[in-house]
Amino acid sequence: MATVVARLLVLLVASACVAGCSGASSTTSTTTTTFPKRFCAAATSYENELNREASRDKRDLAKQLPIVAQLAGGAPPQVRADAQTFLRALQQVTRDPKLRDNAAVKTAVDNVNRYASNKCGFFTQQGPSSGF
Repeated sequence: MATVVARLLVLLVASACVAGCSGASSTTSTTTTTFPKRFCAAATSYENELNREASRDKRDLAKQLPIVAQLAGGAPPQVRADAQTFLRALQQVTRDPKLRDNAAVKTAVDNVNRYASNKCGFFTQQGPSSGF
């Protein structure tokens, strides 16, 4: 199970870097006025949880699940299906370890992360967090 979460974390960080680099040349940001507040609040909470877990080198699926549920519940239409896929995968991975290598799940996580990175202003925020 730790391997699954670790892989998802790697996917999230890698996607955040790709998404952030692709928008790095922009001098103005509309994320401060157009971001989906509920989704971004959950994305920020998830980012903070992942950072906390990484600092302790311990993955805690039980703490991640309710945050991802909030994220999925507040997901805008553009990423709602992907957020639901991400949530279902986290809920089922202990019973179905094959999900850790599922291409559809990886794509869904990438899509959610990319959307959060682009719309929630993670790369323009000040503070210790730098990505989803």
